[in-house]
Amino acid sequence: MAKYFQLRKYVKAGLPLVLILTIFCSGALGAEQKVLTLDQLIEMAVATSPELKIADLEVVSAKADLKMAKAGMLPQMDLRGIVGPVDEAKEPIVVVDPVTMIGRIKDPPNFNSSAITVFGRLDFTIEQPLYTFGKISNRRDAAALGVEAQIAGKNKVRNEVVLQMKELYYAYLIAGQGKKAAGEADDFIKDAGSRIRRLIEMKATNADQSDLYRLDAFSAEVKAFEIKATTGSHLAYQSLKRFAGIPENEDFRIDKTELPREPRHLAPEEEYVQMALANRPEFTQVKKGVEARRKLMEAAKADFYPSFGLAVVGSVAGAPNRDNLDVAYFGDEFNHAYAGVVAGAEWHFDLGITKGKLDKAKAAYLKTAQQRDQAVRFIPLEVMKYYQDAREAEVGYQAYQQAAIGSRRWIVTAFSNFDVGTGTARDMFDAIDRYGKNQGEYLRALYNYHVALARLEYAVGQR
Repeated sequence: MAKYFQLRKYVKAGLPLVLILTIFCSGALGAEQKVLTLDQLIEMAVATSPELKIADLEVVSAKADLKMAKAGMLPQMDLRGIVGPVDEAKEPIVVVDPVTMIGRIKDPPNFNSSAITVFGRLDFTIEQPLYTFGKISNRRDAAALGVEAQIAGKNKVRNEVVLQMKELYYAYLIAGQGKKAAGEADDFIKDAGSRIRRLIEMKATNADQSDLYRLDAFSAEVKAFEIKATTGSHLAYQSLKRFAGIPENEDFRIDKTELPREPRHLAPEEEYVQMALANRPEFTQVKKGVEARRKLMEAAKADFYPSFGLAVVGSVAGAPNRDNLDVAYFGDEFNHAYAGVVAGAEWHFDLGITKGKLDKAKAAYLKTAQQRDQAVRFIPLEVMKYYQDAREAEVGYQAYQQAAIGSRRWIVTAFSNFDVGTGTARDMFDAIDRYGKNQGEYLRALYNYHVALARLEYAVGQR
C-alpha cells in the first residue's frame, strides 16, 4: 500500500512512465518498514547478543567438565606398543658326557650368534577405581553444580540484555514524545507571535516590539530542545537497531509512539524481596558456587587417603627367529603372552603440597560463602531502591501530568485575556514557559517510572 501511494506521487509529479517503472522495479521506492513490538525487539536482542553467546560457551565448557568428572568412575585403559631390533636366539641343546656325567650346551646347527631380528611388544593396563574416599564423587558433584551455576549466570546475562533493551526502547519513545512536546510549544509561540503582531498593528497598549524580541528568545530555546530531542531519538533508534541485531540497510518502526500512562499495580515491597531471593539468577549462581566449592574442598581432603581399585594387566610380545624357552622360571621379554586381574591401592605422600591444595580450596569456599552472604544483603536493598524509585516516579509523573493540563488551560486563558486587552504578553510567555517545563518534567518522570519498573523486574529475576 505504501508503494502504491509513492507511485501515485511520482505520477502526479509528471515523471515519464518508463522512469517511474524503472524506479519501482529497482526497489528505489523502498520496502515497507517492519513494525516491531518491545517483545520482538527483546527476542531479537537475545538471539544476537554476543554476551549471551559467550555465556552459552561457558555452559558448554562446564558440561564438558562434568562429562570428564563422570568418566572418572569408568574404567581407563593404557596401551603401549614398541618395535625394535633384538639378537636371534635358538633354544640350547644340552649334551651330557656319559663318562663324566657333565653336561654342556651345544649350539644348534646353522646357528649364527651375531644375527639380528625384529621384535614387537604390546602392553596394556585397564584400571577400575573401587573406592577413593570421595576424590572422584566430590569432583563430579562439584562439576554438576558448576553447570547449574553457569546456567544461572547465563540467565543473569539474559536479564541484563532484556533490561538494556527496555531502557533503549523507553528512551526512544520518550525522545519521540519530547519532539512532539517541542512542536506543541512551537505552535503556541507562533500563535502568540501572530497575536502580538496583530495588536501592534492595531496600536494596542498591551503589546509592543519588545514582546516580539522576548518571543524570539523563547523560540530559540524551544528549537534547541527540539534539536536535542531529535538527536536523542536518532541515537536511541540506532542503538535499538544495533542492540537488536538489525542490519544497517534495514529500517523498522515500533508499534507504539508513546509510553503508557496508566500506573501499574505493585504488590507489597516484601513480596518483591522474597521473589528476588528465590528467583534472582545471581543468587542462584553464587549459591551453587558455594556448594561446588565445598565439594572441591572435600575432594582435596580425600587426597590425603589412599585409592583402591582393580586392574587388568597384560602383555604380548613376539620376535621371529628367536626361540621361546617355555620354562616358568625364566621370563622372556621378547616372546610371551600373559594377562591377569590384580587388586591394589595407591597412596600419595608429599611434604606440604596436598596440604597447600586443601588450604587453597578451603579459602575459595569461604570466599564464595562471603559472596553469598553479600548477595543476601545487597539484593534486597536493590529491590527496595527500584521499588521506591517506581513509587516516586509514579507520583511525579501523575503530578506533572496534572500540572501540564493546568498550564495548558493557563495558556488558553492568557491568550484570551491578551486578545481582549486585559492580559499582557508576559502572561502568555509565563504560561508557555510553565507548560514547557511541566511537560518536560512529566516526560522525565514518566521515563523514570517505566525504567524503574524494568529495573524492579530485573532485580526480582523476572524476564
